[in-house]
Amino acid sequence: MKTNLYLARHGQTQWNKVQRFQGRLDSELTEMGKQQSEKLAQHLANQQIDLIISSSLGRAVNSALICQKTLNIPIVSLDELTERDLGHWQGQYVDDIKVNENYNEIFHQFSVLKPKNGESAINCGTRIYKTIKVLANNHINKNLLIIFHGEALRCFLAKLGHQSTNNAYELFANGCTFHLTYNHEDERFKMPRESELSQAE
Repeated sequence: MKTNLYLARHGQTQWNKVQRFQGRLDSELTEMGKQQSEKLAQHLANQQIDLIISSSLGRAVNSALICQKTLNIPIVSLDELTERDLGHWQGQYVDDIKVNENYNEIFHQFSVLKPKNGESAINCGTRIYKTIKVLANNHINKNLLIIFHGEALRCFLAKLGHQSTNNAYELFANGCTFHLTYNHEDERFKMPRESELSQAE
């Protein structure tokens, strides 16, 4: 038994466009972001998706609603899938934060370090891991589209042992998809192909 999981990053937002950290804050999808969400749905149209699950943040919900128009399946939103809490860095421009001495460790590594009043990569990765595992166990032999956030996805994959020296912006384009399975016999996540990360286009 297994559950197929199609993890996706939401479409481009106004703050993505100008390189501002969003975290738990939010901004509207751009026209490109809406198009990316449409392409995401088209990309998965033949995968027999049973359910769309999104982060409760507006940018993920709106991406999910666009996908629903093509896939014609229910949507559930979960607070547990929200983006990593970036504390006092939320709303700041990336270029302004890059000068911080802890920037590299916080956004390129998987550690306990965090922005002031924020969430560490390890805590974020653990939160997403637990949430997706529960979803998989509750939807055995189903195909799930999970729409959430780039930094949360980076932390989750690092939790699985797939760490990178790049940050989420460099790793995951808006509207990209990443396919993995959860095998219920051994209770493990598995990546069908190491190169499965793809831009929906």
